[in-house]
Amino acid sequence: MIFVTYFLHSIILFFLSRWLATRCHAKKNIFFWASLLAHIGGGLAVGAIYIFYYSANDTWQFFSDAKVLSNIAKNDFLGYIKILVDFSDNLFVSGIVTDDFRSLIFVKLLSLFCLISLDSYWISAVYFSFIAFASSWFLFSRVTSLISNSSAAAALAFLFFPSVIFWGSGIEKESLALASLYFLAGFFIEWMMQKKIRRWYGLPAIVACFLLWALKYYWAGVFFISLGATWIVVSLTGRYYITKIKMGIIYLAVFTGAAVVVSFLHPNFYLYRLLDVLILNHNAFVRISNPDNLIHFYNLNPSVTSLVINSPWALVSGFFRPFIGEGHGWTGVFASVENSFIFLLFVFFVVASIKKKPVVSILFWAVSSYVVVLCIFLALSTPNLGTLSRYRVGFLPFFVFILAYQNPILNRVEKRWSLLKK
Repeated sequence: MIFVTYFLHSIILFFLSRWLATRCHAKKNIFFWASLLAHIGGGLAVGAIYIFYYSANDTWQFFSDAKVLSNIAKNDFLGYIKILVDFSDNLFVSGIVTDDFRSLIFVKLLSLFCLISLDSYWISAVYFSFIAFASSWFLFSRVTSLISNSSAAAALAFLFFPSVIFWGSGIEKESLALASLYFLAGFFIEWMMQKKIRRWYGLPAIVACFLLWALKYYWAGVFFISLGATWIVVSLTGRYYITKIKMGIIYLAVFTGAAVVVSFLHPNFYLYRLLDVLILNHNAFVRISNPDNLIHFYNLNPSVTSLVINSPWALVSGFFRPFIGEGHGWTGVFASVENSFIFLLFVFFVVASIKKKPVVSILFWAVSSYVVVLCIFLALSTPNLGTLSRYRVGFLPFFVFILAYQNPILNRVEKRWSLLKK
């Protein structure tokens, strides 16, 4: 029976891939198929690495809990539906270990795939990886069609960056959260550049907003503030002539003001609570982590002054650490090699910016503010370098795109590999 199940789902995924390739006019695009296979491989690798390498994990625990729900569905489908739509904080299901509200939402979604796959982890992982790939291709296609000479940078950042593929595929909350983020980013870029919205975007955008907020509300908070500030500035520039310098100043002012307003709208974003939670998370990681695998901050405490003092080191660590020689185990070594490549891109980006003053657009300000703010808060709250390597997939692809766009290294690739262009 299991072989029949695998065969049937292989056929379904094949036709889904063919349909997506046809719709995206990418049937003969080697990068479409290569990225699809990379995402599927990444999703399967997540399951395998947690079997053979890590003793504690959440991907298999999520799957175990999802199987409990799928078994309930087989015996009491109405009761299962009631569990799916129950978003109360006191939801209790016998046999489920996961008790975090946001993780339970992920488990509920995963249980749907358990049902159709007859409780197969690997089939479910492939479906999650397909969703992750589809969203990355959507953002890639939006960026390359609306931003000139961006194909190489967008392919590197959104289709092929190793740690993003690995941690952003398979049965992890990051896979659905990043998929939602990619779709919303592509949606917004198209609106900003073309001032139009396609009709079919509506429902997926609503679902993406819900998933992003439900799974990673701190990603969502910074992302929506960046989008709101961008929308305001774009509206102003449409009515008045504003120089690039003034546009940047206005954006930063609006972004800061929007952040202050949002801090009063939800308890999770109250400044005193945000700082307290940040320090609590930081201290929790410090207690359970190897000191050699930690980011060490200077007298970190829940105050704005401490936040400002430690932010530069948080940025450096979030962007470029572990350095070569800091990584523990083969995953740490791999992360340090990848970070060395990011640092190389950064050096070429800085040198190119000095030689030729870049044209700074409102999109640059939007992406940069999102990347910088999220990097600081993630590095401060998650000082374990190994865990941070996973959590930073929420901003890493956008950071890589900034560094790679019109980077001399990638420009050469752009010219040589014409297949990247449509």
